[in-house]
Amino acid sequence: MIQTPIARIVVHWLPAIMLIVALGAWPYGYYMLLRAVVCIAAGLLAIDIHHRAGKVTLWCAAFIAMAILFNPILPVHLTRAIWSVIDLASAAFFAAHFSISRASVEDARAP
Repeated sequence: MIQTPIARIVVHWLPAIMLIVALGAWPYGYYMLLRAVVCIAAGLLAIDIHHRAGKVTLWCAAFIAMAILFNPILPVHLTRAIWSVIDLASAAFFAAHFSISRASVEDARAP
């Protein structure tokens, strides 16, 4: 699914950076865009993980939950303080998965 290195970087780091930037004061439109980007990226990663593993793993389930939480169609309304914690945790989650999946890809390539 997500095979090129550039696509893997974008699907992990674009939402992670946007989530960190969301800690500032932005117009409502930014947060709607953030929801869409995080939902799509989390959904793509969940599909990719499921495709590679052939089953629903803990990573897959976590990205599905993140996609549901950030979905722009039926938004979840929480306080700014709660969203700040969720945003930081989600950014860390994208970064951690990138780091772990990158290490496992490099291990698979090693002879």
